[in-house]
Amino acid sequence: MRTETGRDAVTALVIGGLASWFVVTVASQHPQRVFDRVRRYDRRGVVIPDWRFFAPEPGQHDLQMFHRVLRAGDGVPTPWLETAPIAARRWSHAAWFPRRRQDKAMFEISNELCALVNLPIGDPTPTPAFRMPRGFAERAVRTEYSGVARGFQFMIVSSGGYDTDVEPEYLFLSPFARLESVDA
Repeated sequence: MRTETGRDAVTALVIGGLASWFVVTVASQHPQRVFDRVRRYDRRGVVIPDWRFFAPEPGQHDLQMFHRVLRAGDGVPTPWLETAPIAARRWSHAAWFPRRRQDKAMFEISNELCALVNLPIGDPTPTPAFRMPRGFAERAVRTEYSGVARGFQFMIVSSGGYDTDVEPEYLFLSPFARLESVDA
């Protein structure tokens, strides 16, 4: 049978251990690696996770995708439309924002595609970095222009997001893609 003093000592030890773990975890998230000394005892990151609350180079722009369509009847391109508009931020997004993953994936793929364009590799169209945004734009075109589109084109633009003072920068413009029928 444990005594009351023993139970208090165990409680204090558990609380102290958890508090120490929390302090070490938070301190090791700092972008300067000087706070990572304790991490050498947990090289796989099992006990001390490696999340960076402070990005070493925080993002200062948004990547947005736009598309336009060649209409089947007259072959005239439509005006540019945003493929996946940036969601307006809400307080609930601090706890639940599943679409953020889609935005992050498109951001990463777009960065990879823009990096490929700057390399002397030739045609980027057979690469996954091109095929993924092309498929994303094609899905939007098929949804919006079912049966009236002959082809489409997409564009990746860097913008200030909510900061409208930043001029957009056009990073990538795809060639027009023929839109095959779904039955083909």
